[in-house]
Amino acid sequence: MALPPLRIAVLHYQAKDDPPDAVMEQVCATLQQLGHTPVPVRVDESLSDMVRQVARSRADLVFNLCETFAEDYRFDVNVAAVLELARVPFTGSGTAGLLLAQDKILTKQLLQFHGVLSPRFASFDGDSFQTHGDLSFPLIVKPARSDASMGLGVEKDMEGLARRVRMIREQYDDEALAEEFIEGRELYVGVLGDHSRPEVLPVVELDFGKKWSRKRMKIADREVKFGPDTPGSPQLVLPRDLSDELRGRIEWAAVTAFRALKLRDYARIDFRVSSATNEPYLLEVNPNPYLEEKSEVALAAREKGMPYPALIQHILEVAARRYGLRRGAAQAAPAEGEAPTTPT
Repeated sequence: MALPPLRIAVLHYQAKDDPPDAVMEQVCATLQQLGHTPVPVRVDESLSDMVRQVARSRADLVFNLCETFAEDYRFDVNVAAVLELARVPFTGSGTAGLLLAQDKILTKQLLQFHGVLSPRFASFDGDSFQTHGDLSFPLIVKPARSDASMGLGVEKDMEGLARRVRMIREQYDDEALAEEFIEGRELYVGVLGDHSRPEVLPVVELDFGKKWSRKRMKIADREVKFGPDTPGSPQLVLPRDLSDELRGRIEWAAVTAFRALKLRDYARIDFRVSSATNEPYLLEVNPNPYLEEKSEVALAAREKGMPYPALIQHILEVAARRYGLRRGAAQAAPAEGEAPTTPT
């Protein structure tokens, strides 16, 4: 699909006095390279300010990079909801997809219905708990609606489990999700497109490196995700030894989850392949994942012959098709004070 040059508001969260995230600057530079006009729109905790800025940008389309709002990672759903209510075209998953994927317990229940294998689990709402299969320690315990491994920990007995469930209730005001730990390889699968035409990217693996001893559990916690990149630390790699049969099962599960959770444009699906059974277990579904140039999705896209600018352009094209932005049909957003309308 050929796109006309568009005026694109790059919507991103940036708390007061914080520097802009690198991904915002990378996306803006790439949009400019592609011939579009990027307009950075910073949001923090003022909804009215966000609406005014988006209207003032006079954008044809919003590139939504907001993963949080008002320092609450659960509010990314609300950002999408406001854009939908204002009938502003935007990239990424909408309210339905973000809401379904955010609730990890509901996600697992939906995946079970569709026959997608995930670790056995139990949920704790503070007053009661529900189990889904007989669980064995160790357990990975985390908030049911957490992001970036916040609150995640490994518990090896009932005392530790009870303590972490209580901590999650007090610190995160959330239910707790406990899953059996799957020993094995950690794999990430990017999915691009829409419900009717999802496109699976090559598999990316997290190689935990030499710093992890045999006694240390291999878990992608916050230390792994945000720790310094030093020699021997975990690295993203492209696995070359996956069988066609295993790769096919992983891709089927990724596409099934993408469709079941009503995701769109781009997503990342996380798996563990059991070292004991070679079964792929779906761990988590991430709509609108981090789009930094060295991220899992960008790395997989490059492996498929889609460099970073082509990846950004692809996301734009899928969103533009959804909203009917065709060559010669781009429309400027209304001026401040006017109601935005969906292009036709």
